[in-house]
Amino acid sequence: MLNTCSAVCYCSVPLCSNSKQKFPYLSFHNFPVDAKVRACWVKAMRRNEGPDFKILHGSTFVCSQHFAQEDIYRSPSGRSQIKRGAVPSKFQWNDWGKGRILD
Repeated sequence: MLNTCSAVCYCSVPLCSNSKQKFPYLSFHNFPVDAKVRACWVKAMRRNEGPDFKILHGSTFVCSQHFAQEDIYRSPSGRSQIKRGAVPSKFQWNDWGKGRILD
């Protein structure tokens, strides 16, 4: 999954205030195009798509801090990317992913 954040990006996970400006070493990832995987992301993040939260391609991101290390890899060009089908699982409310299993 391509990381397309180039300038100012903010993480859309509740309670996360990470931005590309504050943490340039983090990668920021678009929501998946696949509706089933995107729904898994939204559920994992404890959000609901609707009037208060809209997913806009190129404008709505999740930072790399919310993905397991094994879900992130470097592309041949050196860009940080996440594996296809990966779902964010590390959040403040689950002690950053310790002991959490997503269904």
